[in-house]
Amino acid sequence: MSTPAANAATPLGLETDAGGGAAGEGASSGKIGMWMFLATDAMGFAGLLIAYALLRVHADQWPDAQERLAVRQAAAMTAMLVTSSFTMTMAVRAARAHRATARAAWHAATILLGAGFLGGQVIEYDHLATGAPPMRIGTDVFASTFYAVTGYHGLHVLAGVLILLGLLLAPRARARSLEVAAIFWHFVDLAWIPIFSFVYLLPTS
Repeated sequence: MSTPAANAATPLGLETDAGGGAAGEGASSGKIGMWMFLATDAMGFAGLLIAYALLRVHADQWPDAQERLAVRQAAAMTAMLVTSSFTMTMAVRAARAHRATARAAWHAATILLGAGFLGGQVIEYDHLATGAPPMRIGTDVFASTFYAVTGYHGLHVLAGVLILLGLLLAPRARARSLEVAAIFWHFVDLAWIPIFSFVYLLPTS
């Protein structure tokens, strides 16, 4: 049974256990719930990628993605997400070590990198929609699957950024909450790797 002295708050409101360890240590119910959610959410990504693969295999002709898409920009966006996994890890480590200033800095860096990815996606969509010829969601099967797959992932990045922003601004965010959010963020980052590889890099022949 917990008592009022069982939890101590760090300068940023990250609560820790009385035993000296971070409240996020161990398999908390939040972590278990997040893993269960991600297990089902992964099916959504898998279904979209499988549909993309089937449509591509059975298509009479498939456009060369490197001719239509801004691969270098997508590579830069990928680098942002990969880097954000590192900053997220460092934020969690700082929270566990009760280093409030470092935690806030790494936490904010993760949010900025995620926002940078979203900004790059908005620029990409605008360029594709207004380019010559324009590529909109109903242009062809390639365009439809591209927007479906990348848009679905983009919504996850947006959700992650909003969650992390809420935790950064919360007056008494627990270290445990940051760890649960980190699981989601790492999953979102990992999900982008096959999307980038299959949609942007996979050659047509």
